[in-house]
Amino acid sequence: MALWTNAGLSLVANAVQSASIPCAITYAALSPGCGTLSGALTLGSSYSALTLDAGLPATLANGQSLTITDGTNSQTVTTGGASIGATSIPVISFTATHNFAAHTTGICPTPAITDITLYGESVRVAALPGSPGGNAGESLSPTYFDGTQPTGIYVLVGYFGGSGATSSLGSGVLMAEDIQLWNHVLNSDSNTYQADSTV
Repeated sequence: MALWTNAGLSLVANAVQSASIPCAITYAALSPGCGTLSGALTLGSSYSALTLDAGLPATLANGQSLTITDGTNSQTVTTGGASIGATSIPVISFTATHNFAAHTTGICPTPAITDITLYGESVRVAALPGSPGGNAGESLSPTYFDGTQPTGIYVLVGYFGGSGATSSLGSGVLMAEDIQLWNHVLNSDSNTYQADSTV
């Protein structure tokens, strides 16, 4: 279940009270997050920096929460901030709670209700028609990525809506976001993401 943002909740609240305000999820987007670890993390070892395979796609603020994930195991750490293009992220010293492999472990900003953009958004597709869930007020919003997206490890998925949402990156209201690791190879696999929300 994705984390709803304040902006997404406000959009829905306004739609409930007013006519002609679109509040459905109409697009979903993927992000590689901060990228992948260039060196493995070992269970029980301490670290004060995370090294990356490539430069950061966007700046990280001091004190920002980051999630390290391999798709099965996750750990949250706090960064000391890093500039766009940096290949090392300083973090408050932590002890690894799992073994995390190099090159396939993703790092991303931990989703927060105050987020208004999807960090490092790189791919966007139109959402499929939503459907009611099995519980009162539950709505299911699926999105299909057909595998033609560029090869890469995607870590974040964001759901967008509002009158300004289009196929252009960064448009519309970020309604919800989630951490979902997909190690994708061009034209080799596909993936479906589904936002499950209850009003």
